[in-house]
Amino acid sequence: MSNWGPILFLADLLRPVLSGIENLVHDWGLAVILLTLIVRVCLFPLTVRQARFGYRNRAFSKAYREVKQKHKDDPDKLKEAAMQLTSEHKFNPFSMLGTMVVQMPIFAAVYAVFYHFGSDITTVLLPWSHALNQADASHILPFLVGGLSAVGALVPIVAPDEMGQVGQMSKFLPILMVFPMMVFFLWKAPVAIGLYMATSSLWGIVERKFLRTDYAVHKFRLHTGLAKPVGGMGELRRVETGEV
Repeated sequence: MSNWGPILFLADLLRPVLSGIENLVHDWGLAVILLTLIVRVCLFPLTVRQARFGYRNRAFSKAYREVKQKHKDDPDKLKEAAMQLTSEHKFNPFSMLGTMVVQMPIFAAVYAVFYHFGSDITTVLLPWSHALNQADASHILPFLVGGLSAVGALVPIVAPDEMGQVGQMSKFLPILMVFPMMVFFLWKAPVAIGLYMATSSLWGIVERKFLRTDYAVHKFRLHTGLAKPVGGMGELRRVETGEV
């Protein structure tokens, strides 16, 4: 149980915040939505980092395809060129694990806050629900969140036309995988968790759409520090101005 220490600590910090919001809006459901937005705003820098990783991954993939085409008949040179690209692009496929590790205890703490609240937390926003700490007997929220999560998975941070052609089957993978997974996860989860996930999914869609705009790309310098091929094969230059 000692492993729950950090999560319970975060839960103890979030619980009075949720109660304070409810005292202002006088509805637990609206308080959950506002708490979700506060959490997502606090996590926005991590999303920006994820966006930078997406652009770096795109630049690396484009450069690697060119190198692979050039050295397709020489495996040794291809391996050497790939290592050089990895170094020059500072590409690390595991760099996003840190972001995931940070978000997991935060979500677990939010889950703990909602789960341990009493049965008196109700809301007019979900008239079919008796209490936010109980499962949705009608299963409306699990299906709603599953649909929103699937749609969100179809909206990557890097625009699809910049990432190359995507097969039709790949477009449906989020629906085939994310939708049933979220429905299964939320089937017996507290309604508050479903409300949190629905709000978070909607925020994520809007957030990713925003980070794909020219304004966000330049504002947060999402291209800064990338290397990309120019001219002949393997010729690289640094992008310091935020332009591609």
